[in-house]
Amino acid sequence: MQTPTANHLSTPVNRGHAFTTRVLPALFIAMLFLLPCGLQAGVVRVGNPAAPRLGANFDIFALQGLNDSGVDSPAFAVNRNFEFENSIGVTIDLGGGKLKDFGIGLYQDAAKVTNSTGLEVIYDQPIFASSATATVEDFDISSKDTFFKVGKVEPRIALLGPGNSIFAIATPADIFPNLVATAAGPGGAKGDTWNINFAGLLNTLHLADTAINGFILFADQAAGEVANSDPYLLVSVGNGTQVPEASTSVLVCVGATLAFFVRMRLKR
Repeated sequence: MQTPTANHLSTPVNRGHAFTTRVLPALFIAMLFLLPCGLQAGVVRVGNPAAPRLGANFDIFALQGLNDSGVDSPAFAVNRNFEFENSIGVTIDLGGGKLKDFGIGLYQDAAKVTNSTGLEVIYDQPIFASSATATVEDFDISSKDTFFKVGKVEPRIALLGPGNSIFAIATPADIFPNLVATAAGPGGAKGDTWNINFAGLLNTLHLADTAINGFILFADQAAGEVANSDPYLLVSVGNGTQVPEASTSVLVCVGATLAFFVRMRLKR
């Protein structure tokens, strides 16, 4: 497995904690979600990182310590079933052997500094940003609301480019118009489950579609939100459309060119 290291949540920055090799087979990682670890009823800690299902082309990392100074570090574990069945959250290491099961939101560390947890999705190879998909839940809003609730947790999203550097951060104002209501799954936050429209988010950010290595879901701290917040949760992530490797792209272009000339000759 990869070894995460502290980094800076700023633009740009080298995300050195992202994986460069994978040691655990996908089957073993997926099985981790089935193994309880002697914690409170219902919540299952599944390691850090964790792959949510067989066939996934990404890993999910749990992060803690995200704050205005930009520093983050690995959390203790990704967890499942915090507040809602099959939700994906973060288990925080508060130090001194004290762990806290949580979602994505604001908390205070041992020094009473407010930080955010986060879930980082890293793909095996770059995907088109517009093809990224993620479903989140539990903002305590409905389709009739015009924005997130004052003082309640609000999301931010960091898009990761080459070297897993952050090249864009979407604010709550960018994200809200790109939330699409969806039916909640079993045990989910009924009427409060949302697909993030990444293609729309790129338009809101005035960005052309581009290759990304992944993204980070975390919590905003700029609009009066307070710790310890009622966090939001990740429900699922999609594989996305992988960007062809350079050699493959060349072959595709050559093949298309040859096909064009063949068609032209046949027309003569």
